[in-house]
Amino acid sequence: MNIIDSYNAVAADYVNHVAGELAHKPFDRALLRQFIELTQGGQICDVGCGPGHITRFLRDSGANVFGCDVSPAMIEQAQLLNPDLEFWLGDMRSLHLDDASLNGIVAFYSLVHTPHHELIDTLKQLKRVLKPQGYLLASFHLQDQRWQDNHLTEWWGRPVNVTFYFYTRDELEQSFIEAGFWLEQVSTRAPYPNVEVETQRAYLLAQVP
Repeated sequence: MNIIDSYNAVAADYVNHVAGELAHKPFDRALLRQFIELTQGGQICDVGCGPGHITRFLRDSGANVFGCDVSPAMIEQAQLLNPDLEFWLGDMRSLHLDDASLNGIVAFYSLVHTPHHELIDTLKQLKRVLKPQGYLLASFHLQDQRWQDNHLTEWWGRPVNVTFYFYTRDELEQSFIEAGFWLEQVSTRAPYPNVEVETQRAYLLAQVP
């Protein structure tokens, strides 16, 4: 079982547990609205879109956006919930998009399954499809004494084979810089109680020079 099989297995559960959480996250909503202004009406890809709740928010807030996910079952859920939006099946490590074709990429917790040694190369792939002056907004779980890389074999009662990778702020900043991005903004926040997993969060707004 791989990451695709794992997300296929929990796709319906993910909708029930996660798809509505943005309504309880004002900080995230504010960042996404800011991102829309920065991309100035250009096309945005919601990478690792899952059931499409971020894609939905972006579109309802005026963005020109489509979603992309590696899991066919997640794409199916996204399309069922948002029949008026566009969703593609694709892997962020090798997006089937032309170079410099997007104004923006949103990757909310989409890179959390990326091993530490693969993060820079994955960021370079995202940078490849962004136009000069294009933006990437990505969010991560921060590593601390309590939260370290975590491998799951069961998720919501279903068998999976998936690892969540936790990063330090310094590691994230250095990785974005080494991938060729200019970091415009780095923000952190505490978890929202009773809404999400109780990890510290990091949000990096990066621009292609």
